[in-house]
Amino acid sequence: MVAKKFNRIQILFNAEHKPYLYGAVHVVDGDLSNQWCEKPFVISKTGADGREIVYGTVRRTLDKILSQMDRLKSFQLEAQAKLDAACISPLNPENSILPESEVADRIIDEQENLIEDVLLTVSVNIRILSEIFPQKFKRSKVNIYDYDGGRVDKIELSEIANLLLHNRYILVKDQYVVDLISDRKFMAHKPQMGLKINFLEYISEVEKVVNGITVKDLIAKLWRSTKKLSASSNIKDIIFLTQNLYTLGGSVIGTNAPIDSGPLKTILDRVAIEYLESVYPRKSAPHGAQVVANVVFNAPRFFVEPDLDQKQIRIEMQVNGKRETLVMDYEKFFREVSQASGNRKLYTEPVR
Repeated sequence: MVAKKFNRIQILFNAEHKPYLYGAVHVVDGDLSNQWCEKPFVISKTGADGREIVYGTVRRTLDKILSQMDRLKSFQLEAQAKLDAACISPLNPENSILPESEVADRIIDEQENLIEDVLLTVSVNIRILSEIFPQKFKRSKVNIYDYDGGRVDKIELSEIANLLLHNRYILVKDQYVVDLISDRKFMAHKPQMGLKINFLEYISEVEKVVNGITVKDLIAKLWRSTKKLSASSNIKDIIFLTQNLYTLGGSVIGTNAPIDSGPLKTILDRVAIEYLESVYPRKSAPHGAQVVANVVFNAPRFFVEPDLDQKQIRIEMQVNGKRETLVMDYEKFFREVSQASGNRKLYTEPVR
């Protein structure tokens, strides 16, 4: 008798350490004797506002980038309020050049410190995104200017992050990042002092590329990962797929997004049929009657089913307080989600 071979990965959940949700990867590779459980990792944390923060995800990376955009906007509003209170107006409104004053000098100091902090945080996370979606970042570049303000070259967003990683010199002056030099190279191919990028141009390009990442982009990445997934996969690949699949549901629904196709419609249609059958048993509904049913549901969660020989995705969502589940072949799942929501911007406001 030939012993059955297994190809299984299962995430074991532990919600006993609130506000954290822990998970552990259990693997069975081949014989039952060859099974083990990896050390636990934190899947997510539920914040004081009730929002679940899921670690190691594209969504988390986008959150970090866009939170820095919010910091800049808040600073701008606060700075303007301080200038208004001091009755200070720009000498040159087009370039926002402020007259010398204690208030203006303090704002400029704070602005330069903030720009450097934001640049560092955003660049690290842009580099992460560029590794996940390299094709989306190939054309994402900003101008490089020389000491006199002439354009001399262009630099990729991800390359700015590489320079910052080995930073040896950097100056933020007004809205420019000047003399960003690493231990390996300058900003431009032709080395010279005084090279600079316009921070506002940099932020504009960041916002453009972040807003250009779609649900379809992430689905393509997860589709490939699921296809290759096996019990012998590297733990980092398992966690990346698990975490990002878990959060994908929050990007495919929204307050203004119609659900007229895909697996979510399948679940909601099933709930609607069950509701009608409970209200009108044995097909007793009046002929031609229209019935309106209120449905309350949260963002769905997606999981890889443990038996990897089957390659299936499980959809779970709460509908009117009841957990609904649907299991689909992974290719059909990704195809239907892509057709229903693929063109939507990946980053949406969280749905609870």
